[in-house]
Amino acid sequence: MDRSLTKTSMRGNETLGKEPINEVKPFIGFHYNRNVVKDVGLCFSPPYDVISEEELDSYYNRCEYNVTRLTLNKIMPGDDESNNRYTRSRQLFDEWVKNGVIVKTEKPAFWAYELSFELPDVGRRKIDGFVGIVRLREYEEGRVLPHEKVLRKPLEDRIRLILTTRMQFEFIWGLFDDADMVPDRIIEEHKRETPFIDYYERENDVTHRLWLIDDADETMAIENLFKSRKIYIADGHHRYQSMLEVRDKMREMHPDAGPDAPWEYIVMLLVNVRDEGLTVLPTHRLLHNLEEARLSSLVKDLGEFFRVTPIDDRDKWVNGIKSYLPGEHRFGLYLGKGRYYLLSLRDEKKYEELLGVEASRNWKMLDVNVLNTVILKQVLGLTEEDMAAQRYVQYTKDIDDAVDAVDNRGMQAALILNAPGVEDIIKIADAGEKMPRKATYFYPKPMSGFVFYSIRE
Repeated sequence: MDRSLTKTSMRGNETLGKEPINEVKPFIGFHYNRNVVKDVGLCFSPPYDVISEEELDSYYNRCEYNVTRLTLNKIMPGDDESNNRYTRSRQLFDEWVKNGVIVKTEKPAFWAYELSFELPDVGRRKIDGFVGIVRLREYEEGRVLPHEKVLRKPLEDRIRLILTTRMQFEFIWGLFDDADMVPDRIIEEHKRETPFIDYYERENDVTHRLWLIDDADETMAIENLFKSRKIYIADGHHRYQSMLEVRDKMREMHPDAGPDAPWEYIVMLLVNVRDEGLTVLPTHRLLHNLEEARLSSLVKDLGEFFRVTPIDDRDKWVNGIKSYLPGEHRFGLYLGKGRYYLLSLRDEKKYEELLGVEASRNWKMLDVNVLNTVILKQVLGLTEEDMAAQRYVQYTKDIDDAVDAVDNRGMQAALILNAPGVEDIIKIADAGEKMPRKATYFYPKPMSGFVFYSIRE
């Protein structure tokens, strides 16, 4: 391994000897035992919050040790306080450890993680990162920064799961900025070795590979880097907030545990914002259950705020949405039966008056805020509560799925938008602002089941 990496990171660290901005550490991880589970790939699944009911059944039936039995154990008739989905998750995990299905790493380690995937019109891409534990920080400290709002209901579910099992079964996704590419070069060195995990996710055409990083010089180089680096949450805001609340409850239960108790940390995949493979997909809006009167005049009403252009060809429509000019806010509208429209915002000042809030220009000019403010609220009359409860709006990341939902699955209209850039997300987070819900979709999703972190006392 290239020991110069350690020297580089030591020289470049401006906070050595001072309070670090962040603490990132290797950890003892639990993982499936390949000597017992012959095909560990059958044990993995996407994160809990992107699995539909139908998909859950599929993963459940794929293998008796599938991770969804821990992350999304099913609700059963007769569940009570002593026997429920959360207690079953704990019992299963403990049984798997006892029977050798799950084992621990021999010493603290980071996990190098490569995701390789295909994008239409772009080709093959890859993302490199590593999995470690990060000391939990309040957002107000400005060390770990969010960019999205959270909903209470998903929080309560994750808090109860973590408190009952005393485990973190999934890791979240964070970003950092390092021009010297210190972790990236360490990861690249390890990719010459045989992967610890090499898994092809057939459903999304994504290959996931992991390698252990347990060399002391390398782990120290990574630890030192983060003493001077902020971390931006890319994906997993609900799980981060859940762990903040779990940490506080555990502190109350164990007041003498000290500052390095395991519940003071969250397990996280960390990726350099300079990674060329980083991909943010837009989250399109699907309208349903609206009164016909609202929809019948939609195109006419939109004309007050947008230049509305009918398009007679689907491919031209898609290309038109993506071919926006710098500073332009362009959207697609589909009303079924081949009725495609391009929408371009006419007047930013008029939009800002409608928005009516004090915020940075970066936040105001997010396409998702334009869409929510002008189309959903002003033209269609929806409220924040309507959108939060998804009374009239559903979401998809795929244009083909959006069109099909209108043509064949009862949706009334599809609103298509472009994704924000990673730089926009960083600026919003640095300003202490938050994007609306369903504003970003980092792709592809890291899989669950690769490594687990215990917070047991």
